[in-house]
Amino acid sequence: MAISNPPPVPPGPAAIWYHVPFGNDSFAISSEARASIDAVSAYLRGNPGSVATIIGKTDSVGSQQYNMHLSHERADAVRNVLVYTENIEASRVETRWVGEGRQTAAPKAESAGSTNRVVDIAIH
Repeated sequence: MAISNPPPVPPGPAAIWYHVPFGNDSFAISSEARASIDAVSAYLRGNPGSVATIIGKTDSVGSQQYNMHLSHERADAVRNVLVYTENIEASRVETRWVGEGRQTAAPKAESAGSTNRVVDIAIH
């Protein structure tokens, strides 16, 4: 099983967080996801000393190995838009993924699925 790769240094309490939603079993960038990514891009352009840490996540449906892979795909999809479409320097974008390991909502909660199918972005 693949292991997670948490950020080497947590973003800290001053980090500004953005959340990019994803559909079930998908890493496709929706219009809602694109709006979040555009907000991150605008912030990074206005704050050239900032770095974005992208953290891909999943819900708990599926195997841990599959979810680790899916969270990696989601993180890469967001990174690719920032770097290749929005022209944010690659050195300012850190990509991490944690699968189902660090869920935002408890897995049994009714809304947990959509809440956990995200890429969280910390700007620091």
